[in-house]
Amino acid sequence: MLGARRRAFERGRLEFVDRWLPQELAGGDLRSLVARDGVRGIVAAIHDPVREAVFRALPVPVVNVSNGLAVPRLPVVTQDDREVGRIAAEHLLGRGLRGFLFWGQRGGASYSEGRRRGFLEAMEAAGVPRASVVFGGTMAQEMGADAVREEMREALRRLERPAGVFAVLDHLALAILRTARDVGLRVPEDLAVLGAGDDDFWVEFERTPLSSVRLPAREIGYEAAALLENLIARGRRGTRRGAAEFVALPGARVVARQSSETLGGGDALVARAAALLREHPGARVAEIARACGVARSGLQRRFIQALGHGILEERRRVRLARVERLLLASDAKLSVVAVEAGYPSAQRLAADLRRAHGCTPGVWRRRAR
Repeated sequence: MLGARRRAFERGRLEFVDRWLPQELAGGDLRSLVARDGVRGIVAAIHDPVREAVFRALPVPVVNVSNGLAVPRLPVVTQDDREVGRIAAEHLLGRGLRGFLFWGQRGGASYSEGRRRGFLEAMEAAGVPRASVVFGGTMAQEMGADAVREEMREALRRLERPAGVFAVLDHLALAILRTARDVGLRVPEDLAVLGAGDDDFWVEFERTPLSSVRLPAREIGYEAAALLENLIARGRRGTRRGAAEFVALPGARVVARQSSETLGGGDALVARAAALLREHPGARVAEIARACGVARSGLQRRFIQALGHGILEERRRVRLARVERLLLASDAKLSVVAVEAGYPSAQRLAADLRRAHGCTPGVWRRRAR
């Protein structure tokens, strides 16, 4: 909604009325509401075919911002769900884990299938055996049912540990957290858990803060308003799906919190070194090795064996994660951010960020916000 309103403010060609009250919508007479308020177009989150049919019958163009329908009949602006699954897998792959679980949403939810495909593609690209990846899912109406909880328990029991779980929605990831407690698994030591949506309410709901994939929500709203403006100008209702009327936006990224902050792949020395890196991101590798009582070459070898990458790469990841949090949360100058994140200079920071995201820190900050 905020993204759509931003587009309206910038262009001056649209004015979004406030949301209709629930009691107004309860009657289901959208046509009379459209006529009463002089509405010329609608941006809506439409999750099921029955509701979609109601909106398709309206005499005004409608743009859907939900990717829940397998075969949408209205124009859609949404996130790139294959990218969501891919970056979720890449986050877990960097944790030194042995088993993986993808927990989806059954019942033809398009976003869940897209995320599953992206997750599996990343696993295959990393050479993870299919036997190491477990798939499970939940029907929306079954949430909280004994049968679903038992299926979750069974899926978690099958995992080789330490393991990682990606659940396609934050509230499903929270259900995984609770089920893990039921079967005696520690989060994140035994089980790294990642959700999607990065909803402020859900990610802080449990004792262990939830890592989550943040979706480009405001960008979706902005582009949905742009598409709606275009449909109104063309005098089209846009009721048939076409290549120009299905937009999947990139820009999802992992916001790491405690639920996935496990490292080491079972190697206690690597886990200790990784913890020291997080406490002292500006430390030299030789200093970390000395604190762990091992030679630098030996520590490098143990990192590669446990995580699939060396300690310098791990330090880069740690620093970048801290940079992203600082850029998002403050207006501090780049030189200040560099010091806080452990970089020797703002130039080195900018080079790392450009390599990771293809843009300057200033551009990244604007896009992320």
